[in-house]
Amino acid sequence: MLAKFSVKKPVTITMMILIVIVLGVVSLSKLQIDLLPQMELPYVMVQTSYSGAGPEEVENLITKPMEQTVATVQNIDGIMSYSNEGSSMLLMQFAFGTDMDDVMLQLRENIDMIEGFLPEGTSSPLILKLDPNAMPIIQMAVSSKGDIHTTQKIAEDVISPRLERMEGTASANVSGGLTQEVEIMLKEEALKGYNLSSAYIAQMLQAANINLPGGNVSKGNNELTVRTVGEFKSLSEIRNLNIPLTKGGTVRLIDIADVNIVNKEQSSITKLDGKEVVQVAVMKQSDGNTVNVSKLVNKEIEKIKNEYPDINIVNIFDQADYINSAIKNLTKTALVGGLLAIVILLIFLRSFKTTLIIALSIPISIITTFV
Repeated sequence: MLAKFSVKKPVTITMMILIVIVLGVVSLSKLQIDLLPQMELPYVMVQTSYSGAGPEEVENLITKPMEQTVATVQNIDGIMSYSNEGSSMLLMQFAFGTDMDDVMLQLRENIDMIEGFLPEGTSSPLILKLDPNAMPIIQMAVSSKGDIHTTQKIAEDVISPRLERMEGTASANVSGGLTQEVEIMLKEEALKGYNLSSAYIAQMLQAANINLPGGNVSKGNNELTVRTVGEFKSLSEIRNLNIPLTKGGTVRLIDIADVNIVNKEQSSITKLDGKEVVQVAVMKQSDGNTVNVSKLVNKEIEKIKNEYPDINIVNIFDQADYINSAIKNLTKTALVGGLLAIVILLIFLRSFKTTLIIALSIPISIITTFV
């Protein structure tokens, strides 16, 4: 029946085939391209920081209580724990098919119950699902003719904000470089002379460096919001802070301590070709097309290079390169395989017309799968 209709209505059949081909091409152009497929791994990681604690303290005070708490979660297959200096990590494996959103909710509830019993100074436990796609699609190294602090400032103030505004990007995280902090070195003899303690000085600094809401004030038809601004905005404000004395009067902080801005000790150093650089890692949105996002990011990077000639930006990793290479190899393999199939059909069938019909049906049948 269908064969007779196809013979009697060749134009109709041709138009239907063309419509399917067009729809297939359009669908293919909008197909999301990623290095790894979308999948949900049944693994969850819990990280907790406890600065200054040794591995044994971390294990006894954090890791073991956390293990006992999370062990009651349903469908758990196993727990691996790592207790290091200043940090604890738990890696939990669940049965395949487990609803990981429900697992995250149960873990959060269980950990919230024990969080108040953890030692003072412990960070709030961070719960993370392992996602193979939650990795940077582009990693770049940034250097300049200036020092590393200048490079870091440009990366944080210029490169990162501009990349985060690009369509499809979720974040552009800057790592490496130097972080500055205020160092207060108390003078022991001066403290003894004024009968002051380091804990008291720390308390006064904490109390002074704070903004507080003052409520609302109504005046006629106008209502004003009042707040007290006390946060330090300059080094001189810290140095000239008046510290109350127990016997009355005050003393400036600079008279009992050396106050300076210093570079914080680096926890990691990133180098490229032996030169210290700042690293920028670009993350894409979950529904973003890796190849398209990469094109937009690289285009913006070229604009930044032209605007800041002293800045050197080098891509050290780009997922789009691997994806494009894989697609290129797949296309080449498909073409070679298709040509070999046509040649073999022609040899055995010895009919150009029959071979042509089969040869055309192969790509048409493939393109229709994308509709």
